[in-house]
Amino acid sequence: MPNGATTKRKDAQVTLVEVSPRDGLPAVCDGLSTAEKIRYINKLSETGLRKIECASFTHPRLLPEGYDAERLIAGIAKKPEVTYVGLVPNEIGCRRAVITQIDEILILLAASDTFNMLNLGRSLKESLHKALPSILETAAQNRRSVRVYVMTAFGCPYMGRIRPEEVAQLVLKLAYMGVSEIALVDSTGMANPKTVRETIGAVAEQSLDIKLAVHFHNTRGAAIANCMAAYEAGVRIFDTSLGGMSATPYGASELDLGYWNVPTEDLVQLFEEMGIRTGIDLEGLLECVRMAEKMAGRALPGHILRARPASQIFEIPQYLKRRPILD
Repeated sequence: MPNGATTKRKDAQVTLVEVSPRDGLPAVCDGLSTAEKIRYINKLSETGLRKIECASFTHPRLLPEGYDAERLIAGIAKKPEVTYVGLVPNEIGCRRAVITQIDEILILLAASDTFNMLNLGRSLKESLHKALPSILETAAQNRRSVRVYVMTAFGCPYMGRIRPEEVAQLVLKLAYMGVSEIALVDSTGMANPKTVRETIGAVAEQSLDIKLAVHFHNTRGAAIANCMAAYEAGVRIFDTSLGGMSATPYGASELDLGYWNVPTEDLVQLFEEMGIRTGIDLEGLLECVRMAEKMAGRALPGHILRARPASQIFEIPQYLKRRPILD
């Protein structure tokens, strides 16, 4: 990587976690080969992104598109400054992951007991006392850090609003269990800037030595506003997906949207325009968008590829130069 890009990354004030290889690409681009996925991840690795969710070690019977997780990780041209993340559903998945070169383990959990049961097949209590300890032990024994998604952190489609105090207590338990990073997930787009500030404020009162991230879905068009509310509340890690690519979040209605995540390029442009350094090369990121659109065979809904960055100077079109000036 050029020295300038390395320097820019060190000066970054926020971290964007790219989730599209695991969360969006398989849903939007049908029938991709392992080689195509590897090329995509390698290209993302060149942009200044510091963390990339690459693969899922879920059994292929449950997640057919994850059949090649081991070969995928083996084929990546890993960069030492990039953390590569793999999702695991249980101890068996974690044991699959730790024999690869994956750097960090991702675990799913829900603040809502009902959502946890419907999505993961067990109660929240069972997840905390049975499933998580074995995964955390396996990760620790193999010197892997652990990232946890706390789904429904801002609301559950079946139980309604989740109280900020409940989320804070869950984060406290996870911190004591040895989790290094927690992403508060707005699973079905129920958050708004007010609830975001309240929930993050409740977590911050715990004064925990843990990294806190947010993962917003744009189901109701509030994701970017929620990112800014989270930033103002002190969060500096944001989950995003190139072009907004995402599978339908569990519990969301099957609407003809197709894209639920915050587009990485949109948030990079917004932060940079505000003077908040991301350490990411926007032009390189847009090259990745073009690559993804080619694989998908359609345009992705991120704005910046077509609108261009707000700071870019436009040339005056010839047809405007020829127009008479009106009195």
